[in-house]
Amino acid sequence: MLSSRMRSEPWRAAPFLLPLLALLAAWFVWPLAQALTNSLHPNTPQGIDAGQWTLANYARIADPLYAGVVVRTLRISALVTAISSLLVYPVALATTRLGPRREALAILAYVSPWLVNTLVKALGWNLLLRPTGLVNAALGEIGAGPLRLMLNETGVVIALIPGHFMFVLLPVWAALKGLDPALGWAAGTLGASRAGVFWRVLFPLTLPALIAGLAINFIMNTTAFAIPMLLGGLRNETASMLAYRVNLVMLDWPFGGAVAVVLLVFTLLLVWGGQRIATLAVPGPRA
Repeated sequence: MLSSRMRSEPWRAAPFLLPLLALLAAWFVWPLAQALTNSLHPNTPQGIDAGQWTLANYARIADPLYAGVVVRTLRISALVTAISSLLVYPVALATTRLGPRREALAILAYVSPWLVNTLVKALGWNLLLRPTGLVNAALGEIGAGPLRLMLNETGVVIALIPGHFMFVLLPVWAALKGLDPALGWAAGTLGASRAGVFWRVLFPLTLPALIAGLAINFIMNTTAFAIPMLLGGLRNETASMLAYRVNLVMLDWPFGGAVAVVLLVFTLLLVWGGQRIATLAVPGPRA
């Protein structure tokens, strides 16, 4: 009764939405607006010169030193996201075919890396991937090592995949669980092979969930800090490390705001593009 009245008279929901909107404005919109405003002012030894307006902070991002950081961040994020997209369907399909108890344990295992502090995870990967770590020790036993798995992009990718995989897995797993099992059976009775059932039935119907998960995964990869810092090193600086250095070490808040705005715009474009792809790819009624 109450919900139907709110739908017919939306203004009745305003008292319930105002606290949330105020919270979002104070902790999300205002800091972003402040970063955008700061990015349009020059930085001086005395601080931000609010009396002048400039786009020089954005032009600095095109400098090879900073552009290389942005490109490296996008490359690492894209690689982790691509590998996650290849792994997610085999894992999700196998999980949905388990019994309820085993399925719950499997989901808990996939989520568990996110429950561990990021710094602890980074230190754990350090113990595994360093030249004298467990991975290289095992590779040495079979004559395949040691490999250089730290202080490069390889170690960062290896550590980010399990850490952020759940953001792709959970939406796809939930979408698969929500499908009628009779869909696959019906496609099979019409002559579709297992591959045909997947590509022509399961994949299109779960594509929006996949794209949403990949977008979140990509965003989490671009904002990772502890793992790139400890496993990639200063020579493989990423955007999050650059933001830390510019804002908290150099105290160049206008340039830091420009970096934040550029990454935010790229993220919004990524989300918008993913939504468009999902809308166009999902089969629907034709006029």
